[in-house]
Amino acid sequence: MLRETDDETQDALSIDSKNALIFGGIGLVRYDENRYITWTSDLFKALNINLNGVKLLEWQPQLATLFDDEDIKLVDIRGKKYEAYLSKETRLVFFKDVSEYVSLQQDYDDQQVCFAYVTVDNYEETLQNIDEQTATKLESQSREMLTNWAFDNGMILRRYKSGGYIAFFNERSYQRMLDSSFPLLEDYSNMASEYDQVLTLSIGIGRESRVLKELDEMAASALNLTYSRGGNQVCVKSGDGSVKYFGAKTDTNEKTNKIKSRVLVQSLTGAIKRASRVYIMGHKVTDLDSLGSAVGLVRLAQACGKKANIILDYESIEEKTKKVSSIYGETLENKGIIIHPNEALEQANRNTLLILVDHNNPNLLLSHLLTEKIKNRVVIDHHRRTDAFIETPMLTYLESSASSTVELIMELCDYSSLDIKITPLDATIMYAGLLMDTNSFKYRVGVRTFNAAAKLKEYNANIQKAEELLEDDYEETKRKLQIIKDAYYFNDFIMIAKSEDEYARPTIAKACNMLIETRGVQAAFTIAKDTNNTIAISARSMGDINVQVIMESMGGGGHFSMAAVQLKNMSVDEVGQYLEDKIREYLENRGE
Repeated sequence: MLRETDDETQDALSIDSKNALIFGGIGLVRYDENRYITWTSDLFKALNINLNGVKLLEWQPQLATLFDDEDIKLVDIRGKKYEAYLSKETRLVFFKDVSEYVSLQQDYDDQQVCFAYVTVDNYEETLQNIDEQTATKLESQSREMLTNWAFDNGMILRRYKSGGYIAFFNERSYQRMLDSSFPLLEDYSNMASEYDQVLTLSIGIGRESRVLKELDEMAASALNLTYSRGGNQVCVKSGDGSVKYFGAKTDTNEKTNKIKSRVLVQSLTGAIKRASRVYIMGHKVTDLDSLGSAVGLVRLAQACGKKANIILDYESIEEKTKKVSSIYGETLENKGIIIHPNEALEQANRNTLLILVDHNNPNLLLSHLLTEKIKNRVVIDHHRRTDAFIETPMLTYLESSASSTVELIMELCDYSSLDIKITPLDATIMYAGLLMDTNSFKYRVGVRTFNAAAKLKEYNANIQKAEELLEDDYEETKRKLQIIKDAYYFNDFIMIAKSEDEYARPTIAKACNMLIETRGVQAAFTIAKDTNNTIAISARSMGDINVQVIMESMGGGGHFSMAAVQLKNMSVDEVGQYLEDKIREYLENRGE
């Protein structure tokens, strides 16, 4: 092993330069070809650190990245922070004490201002519907809980409306709340449940900007995101454009606002009447909810005196939906309503209105070219919004508490003053879409779901025919069983099924529906190759586990109890391991 003494290096450093290095907090370490330390400067002697003969990376493993061409590495030595720089030619590592700078930088970062909007979901509606004594107690305890939370975290909290607050705090307070994953959400919900009420919090936070106006805009945008995702969560928008979500440990409570629905249908019908033509487009691999909601909107547009077209691509459509759309398009009154995206692209002009149904993520667009060409866009969907969202819609109707988009369309039709003529065939198709998204009224059903079903029955929906439209043949049943035949328990209440074979995405989803019906299973996941050379995951929950959060952490999305994701450039086993890691992470965040 090569050894060098202080005398051999003394010629390179005069007494004055050695003192200057110590005064400047600069240390040097020399290593040999095997990366053993052979000499250290006086700074390390002053720190009483003897490193001769020690392997460099055993002493400071973080320095390994310097050999991979990283310029500077921050390391900790005896509680102080040093910037390390490597000179490969001389085999010297330079260390500069930057502890004071790092401390000042940390103090500066900790004092950066954050801004938040805090609102109580369904606050006024709840207080109006309970007796005065209970309302007074609930209001008092609500304010006490929020003011205590603000005091404990060093925040300035001010009420700006009934059930609405603004908050100022610094980055240090934010990081403290981040470390604890905002327990206020669950504590507040538990407090409300003591009064037999369902009240939750929605919090939008803006951070990482020194411009107060930008903080306000980010916080307002984050709050709107929590609303579109059903509330009961925290959304954080940072200056770098990133968005984070916390909470959502319970399913979205159904919220029906008749005034909102009436205003929205008036805005929608106004946009339809101003348009030269109306296109209605669902998502990739179009399903019956997507088609059913489009069918309902065609009749709404016709009631406005406008011709409307449903855009379908038979290369990207679920098999049952393809058959149903053929039945729909072959009837005399529906001739020419269904068109291909390319045909729509040729006919579209600056006054065309595009209504996007059953999706809000641009990755699910059936035609990106058409969406880019048509600037007048409306989004109607029942899925939770993510940070990936269709750009600049003129009107948005997102209700994540709804079971299906058909349910929303029926609600709009019900609140419209127009004479909307929904035919028995339309009603049957829409009813089938309702059945599909609720798994025959087993999941995510509420009062508005059954109201929509009753309304469709009034339009003479053929319930038996709707059920038949969803029935699988024997071969499809075998395919579903093939996916889940080797399913395994991840833990006592979660099951996962994997298959190396290729299946249509709806088949993977239906197999997951079968798996979740296993006794004692709270969440189920099916993984298989789909027909687009990607690996698809379908996720289902009985209501205790938020599969939407798990899927969203993998780049997907959906609902609390029904979600999915598609991943590329990974094997089935790799996706399975990735899923297990995300489930563990989710359970750990819940304290399990």
